[in-house]
Amino acid sequence: MDNFNTKDKINQLLNICPNYEKINNYEFLEGDVFSETMINFYLKLIENINMNDNDETAFISSLDSSLAKYVDDYKFRKFLKTKLNEVDTNEKYYTYKITLKLIENSNIYKSSILERARWI
Repeated sequence: MDNFNTKDKINQLLNICPNYEKINNYEFLEGDVFSETMINFYLKLIENINMNDNDETAFISSLDSSLAKYVDDYKFRKFLKTKLNEVDTNEKYYTYKITLKLIENSNIYKSSILERARWI
């Protein structure tokens, strides 16, 4: 990707991660270790991504959409916290494992019945 200029790299990144700015600008509460860990991991992955590797771009794209759901939807954050108890914080590769849980549960949550508000 050396023959790309900075603008091309940014455009390619935003195609892969359309929620980048929303996630990067998310203001989590002080002491919210999970949000801080996930967002920092996401940003670190983006720094090191090989945008020509389909597996890497597919993974970061899935993480992007899952984190977007996480920052947008309080009910999803609450739902997710119950699922994260399944991963021991002392486990090796903890951050990667909770990232997989985030993506997996985002997909489960998508298919669950959504509550709809109705104005009368």
